[in-house]
Amino acid sequence: MTHLVHVWLWFASIAVFPSVSPRHVPPRPAAIRDSVVASHALDSALARADEAMTRGRPWQATRILTPWLRDPSRTPATVYLAARAASEWKGWSEVLQLLSGEPWIDSLYSGSARVLLARAALERRQDALALGHAVRAVQRHPSGERLLLLATALDRLGARDSAAAVYAHAGERLPVVADWLLLRAAAVTDDSVIRARLYSRITNPLARARIPWADASAHERTGDLEGAARRYAAAGDRLTSLRLRLASTPDSSPRAALRRELLALSAARAGSAAREAISLLDSLFTPLAPAEELVVARAAAESGLPARAISGFARAAAADLGSGEDRFAYGTALTRLGRNGEAAVQFKLVHGPKPLAALAAYQSARALVRDGQIDKGRAALVEVARKYPNDTAAAASAFFLRADLASDDRGDAEARRLHRVVAARYPSSRFAPTSRFRAAMIALLNGEPRVAAQEFEALAERYPGSDETVAATYWAGRAWANVGDSTLARGRWQAVMARDPLSYYAALSARRLGIEAWIPLAATDSFPADPELDRQVSRAALLSRLGLAAEARWELDRLARSTDSSPERLLAIANAFRSQGLASQAIQLARRALARGAPSDARTYRLIYPVVHEDALLAEAAEHRLDVSLIAALIRQESNFNPGATSPAGARGLAQVMPELGERLARDLAYPVWDPVLLYQPDVSIQLGAVHLGELSSRYDQRAHILAAYNAGTSRVERWFKRIGVEDPEVFAERISFVETRDYVRIIQRNEDIYRALYGPRVTQRAEIARPGTSAETPAARESPQM
Repeated sequence: MTHLVHVWLWFASIAVFPSVSPRHVPPRPAAIRDSVVASHALDSALARADEAMTRGRPWQATRILTPWLRDPSRTPATVYLAARAASEWKGWSEVLQLLSGEPWIDSLYSGSARVLLARAALERRQDALALGHAVRAVQRHPSGERLLLLATALDRLGARDSAAAVYAHAGERLPVVADWLLLRAAAVTDDSVIRARLYSRITNPLARARIPWADASAHERTGDLEGAARRYAAAGDRLTSLRLRLASTPDSSPRAALRRELLALSAARAGSAAREAISLLDSLFTPLAPAEELVVARAAAESGLPARAISGFARAAAADLGSGEDRFAYGTALTRLGRNGEAAVQFKLVHGPKPLAALAAYQSARALVRDGQIDKGRAALVEVARKYPNDTAAAASAFFLRADLASDDRGDAEARRLHRVVAARYPSSRFAPTSRFRAAMIALLNGEPRVAAQEFEALAERYPGSDETVAATYWAGRAWANVGDSTLARGRWQAVMARDPLSYYAALSARRLGIEAWIPLAATDSFPADPELDRQVSRAALLSRLGLAAEARWELDRLARSTDSSPERLLAIANAFRSQGLASQAIQLARRALARGAPSDARTYRLIYPVVHEDALLAEAAEHRLDVSLIAALIRQESNFNPGATSPAGARGLAQVMPELGERLARDLAYPVWDPVLLYQPDVSIQLGAVHLGELSSRYDQRAHILAAYNAGTSRVERWFKRIGVEDPEVFAERISFVETRDYVRIIQRNEDIYRALYGPRVTQRAEIARPGTSAETPAARESPQM
């Protein structure tokens, strides 16, 4: 492989693509006219697709170009732009399909089509194919980016000397990231003296800190697994060290010791380290002994691997291994995967210690309810309270769930009685404030506003630090208003606004009072010039664009952990992240800045409540007649504007769309191709989220109903509609039984109000302007600054 580059360059230099010369046929006048019309239409489509790409909407570009790709006489410009668009939304198979075999890829666009093919082949792990494309791309124009693609392909194919030389050469063409490329060159260099010379040229402190890993990698690549293992261990990468020690140890006795060490590592660590350790155990030592399965199951349960936890607990239980805690963890893992009937059985097998047995009895009853076995579940809840009356956690939970079931059956009198039992018998329970709140709400809905007002007041006084206190104060105001005491009502609403001006209840209180809700102090989005910060952000952006994702992440992590944690510095870093579309990191940094004394003005809050992917937001809001502030508020709650977000349930992207729902919506929208990876593409996620919101908006009139359905599904909303008093959307929000969904509905409505306060009515005006068939831009819109 040493001379592989030269071989490929020689081969590429003699390859000839035949030109295609169609037979000349004199055109007829009508044909000329049709050709001109078609040419104008194609030019228009290309211009619109290119504009969509510029605005960060590559999927829209793909949809625009798809009809033109079906034309037998499709042009190179159409194919090339479609391939560029597909590469932006990670449609690598589409890139290969579009460009492979095209006769113009070396003669047009400076060979950029070869770059796309090389990238696609690398992403698809077709390394030999990638090498061929990279060689031809470099031959056409030896830019730093093309050299990096070539080096990566050589690296993967084991041509280490050539890869090292090309990495170093790429660094000369890309001086901003040269240190990282020198580090990569060192990692594939066999000679320790040459490696040392490469290391000596590295000046970036973060890259220098990664030298131990690069040195360990170099030893691994040369086959010195023991030396590599020692170096990885010294660098703190114990798992990789173990993997290499296992690979270099064929004897059964040492491997048994390493197996025990790997088991201990999986048990001692949580999160990604434990998940990697479990994966390594399963790949090297299957089948595990029952006792080992129990260790792995415990680690999997703590590390977010419910399916692996279930299989491990099942094998351990079959061997009669495991404690009550293990049975409880087994049941919990089953509930996470929706296997509630099986979970109820496992929880019922927990007999001790007594506090755990009490909680398991409650969880078993709850699992039966979730499984649709309502009568059996209700009977089991009664038994929990009878058997464990002094267990605050279990008994209070059982009474609370029974009350919730009674409300579902419109039995509010029974629900109020049960909630009052929780409040009186178990005042230290986490359910006590919520039970007091719900009991008072039932009194209000039953036409007893004075009783309700007094109970709301008592809740706020008894639990001043509870999350229910602000809610109780607002509803006390509504209850006093029903009594006819407007003075007390206004006082309560004013108290809410003073206590938490950015809350959902503050916005409701402001509307009741007929005054403006929270308005931030005016401040422009200006930040002190910081050339070094700009350089770091630009370097991270370039690394990301070049496909050096790990290096980009290290650069950004270092920036986020800046030793200068002054509020102004944190705001400047947050703004830098926002400028790169990294809104979730900007939000975290701006929150830190606010906690450390940053001004609570519009500048700070626009970082905490950012707007990114604005073009897609405006377009989809206009298309589906939705408020832009609503979509932004929902995305902020769903994903914190992180396009790569994935929920434990499998929802993906900015709007957290489930793959099954995404596929159905894509089919309805006649997407030309479907790949679940599209859910991570911002403009696709925004579109699908907006379409789903639009569907729900056509079904429900009230914001609370729409949001509850988006979060919990329409079947649950229909169930909650059966409750008394829910015709009032504010009441509906309070009577949602799922704590998560109730919070979700309130938070998004609060976010929506904050977005309007920060960005003004122009978000709605601009959406109106963008709608097809609407009137021309209004004077107010023209005068508004850009969002």
